Order: sequence, then structure tokens, then C-alpha cells
Amino acid sequence: MTEELQCYMCNDETSTGILLLNQYICRRCEEELVSTPVDQLKYEIFKRKIKDIWQQFLQEA
Repeated sequence: MTEELQCYMCNDETSTGILLLNQYICRRCEEELVSTPVDQLKYEIFKRKIKDIWQQFLQEA
């Protein structure tokens, strides 16, 4: 049985995705993140969330 985790990006609970600096990102958000053009607003939102993950990681270290 696989454990469902809450996605840092969309808050959905799934069991397939990646861990980035101890934060879970679901497969759907991961795919959207890598395919979003840099000139779209969604890219800026993803970028800010990744920055937040990085800052949280540094504070915990």
C-alpha cells in the first residue's frame, strides 16, 4: 500500500510524484512545471513556490 502525500504546489493528495528538498510535488504539477513556457504567469507562480521550498530547506538546515 502506498502512502498518499499532499502536493506542495496544488495541495492534492497523491502517491506518485517527487520529493524536492523534503517537499512533495505530485506528478501532474511536476509535468506542468517543466512544460510551462517562461513567459506565462503560471511559470512565475511555480518559480516562487520553488523559492519558498528552498528557503524553508535552508531555515531547517
